[in-house]
Amino acid sequence: MAPLDLRAEPGPMTRVKLWRLAEDPEACFVAFTASSLALVRVPDRRSEATCMIEDAVLLPNSIMVTPRGPTVTCRMAAAWALFERHSLQRAARQHLGTEIVGVRHLGTYSCRNVNNVATRRRSEHATANAIDIATLVLADGREVRLARDWGNGKPEGDFLRAVRDGACRWFRVVLSPDYNAAHADHFHFDMGPWRTCR
Repeated sequence: MAPLDLRAEPGPMTRVKLWRLAEDPEACFVAFTASSLALVRVPDRRSEATCMIEDAVLLPNSIMVTPRGPTVTCRMAAAWALFERHSLQRAARQHLGTEIVGVRHLGTYSCRNVNNVATRRRSEHATANAIDIATLVLADGREVRLARDWGNGKPEGDFLRAVRDGACRWFRVVLSPDYNAAHADHFHFDMGPWRTCR
């Protein structure tokens, strides 16, 4: 029954507690407080087009994220905190011998349907419950870009696959360039109701 600890080494209940945040948004804010992690809340935003933002925050991180201050759901922020600490940095150290100091994203909130197709369901981006990652910046100044380095047979390519696989521990949906051509230049992470890792 203890709050989710976003800084502790993951245990058998970590993912269960993360998934349960969907049912109890206030527990997400409690988790950040209990983990002594600062959080900036964003006011709820209503929408006539089912693109409301609720229980949202500015994405907390210990690395530079650009463009700065993306808005995400608290649950997405919790998954990001676990991913950054327990998957992203570990993969960088293992495959590239350094750490990540920056991330370039392609957006979190966009009131649209999946793939911008009118007949498709709403994207998780429509409620700030997703993020698209294009580039990772290393402490030694190098950049790892999905458009250039995915599947290149080099350490950067191995690193990106490890990032994708590690992200699947924390996010409900993880899509990589292996998924389709629309994701050739970025990872898509979201905390929606579906579950897939591709």
